[in-house]
Amino acid sequence: MDIEFLREFMVLSKTCSYQEASEKLYITNSTLSKHIQKMESELGYTLFERSTRKVMLTDVGKVLKKNCEQILSLYDEALIQMNVEAAKASNTLSVAFSSAMFHYGILDLVLNFKKEHPDINVQISEISGPPQDTTFINKKADFIFANNISLFSGDIRSLPFAREELALFTSLEGPFAEKESIELFALANEELILSDRAYLQDLFFNACANAGFTPSVKLYTKIPQTAFQLAENNYANTVYPRSYLKEYNHKDRLHVVSFSPSITYDVYLLYMESKSLSAIGKLFYDYMAEHSHYPELL
Repeated sequence: MDIEFLREFMVLSKTCSYQEASEKLYITNSTLSKHIQKMESELGYTLFERSTRKVMLTDVGKVLKKNCEQILSLYDEALIQMNVEAAKASNTLSVAFSSAMFHYGILDLVLNFKKEHPDINVQISEISGPPQDTTFINKKADFIFANNISLFSGDIRSLPFAREELALFTSLEGPFAEKESIELFALANEELILSDRAYLQDLFFNACANAGFTPSVKLYTKIPQTAFQLAENNYANTVYPRSYLKEYNHKDRLHVVSFSPSITYDVYLLYMESKSLSAIGKLFYDYMAEHSHYPELL
C-alpha cells in the first residue's frame, strides 16, 4: 500500500470532509476518493461511512487510525536515519522551494552559495505546490523554503528568512490612487482579483473577517502578471504580495496601497532537527542566516 494513502486517510479521518481534506492535501476530491477506495479494496474493509456532506470512521477505520500514527512515525524515522547515513557518504546538499519563493531572491542566494563552495554538490528541487507534510523533507530535501509552517508537524526547526506584505494594486485612475494606506474595510464594496494560492486566500479572507466583511472576488488567477494587467486597466483592483510587482514590466502604471493594520506573513527556511545538520548543512544554514531579510518587509 502506498504510504501516502495512509497520510491522506489520517487527514480525512480528522476532518470528516472530503472537501476540507482535499484542500489540506492539495489534491482533488476525486483523487482522494479514489485513493481511499483503493485502500478499502486492498484491506478488504470499509473504512468510512459516507453521507451527503460528512464521512465518519467505521469501527474498523477507528482501529486503523489508532495504529496509523505509529506506522507513519516509524516510517518517517526510518527515512530520516537512511538519509542521515546517505549524507555522511556524500558531499551533497539538497534544497527545495516552490515557484512562489522566486520573488524572495532565494534562488540567487542558493546559486551564490554554490559559487562560494564549488566543492559542494547542491541539488535544487522546485515543487509545484506547497509540500503536504514533513515527508517531503525526509525524502527529498535537507532544507525547504516555505511560508505556511502549519503544513508541517514534528521536530521542524525554522529560520525566519523574509517578511512579506499583502498590498492593494490599483490603476493610476482608480479611487485609491492617491492613498498610501487604507483600512481594509474600505474594500467592503469593491470587486477584487486574488491569487489562486490557498494560503494567500486564507490570509486575506481571515483579515477581512476580522474587519467585519466578506470580500467580493471577481477573479482568481494563477499568474500575478494577469492580475496586475487587469488592475492597471481598471478591470478590478487586486490584492497580492507586494514583492510580486518586481516581475511586472509596467510597475509605473500601478499604484500600491498598504493596509492599516498591515497584513504580513513570513517566509522560513525549514529543516528536520532529528536529521542533525551535517557540516555542509550548518554551513548553508549560517549563510542563509547571514543573508536573511527578516524582519524588514521585502
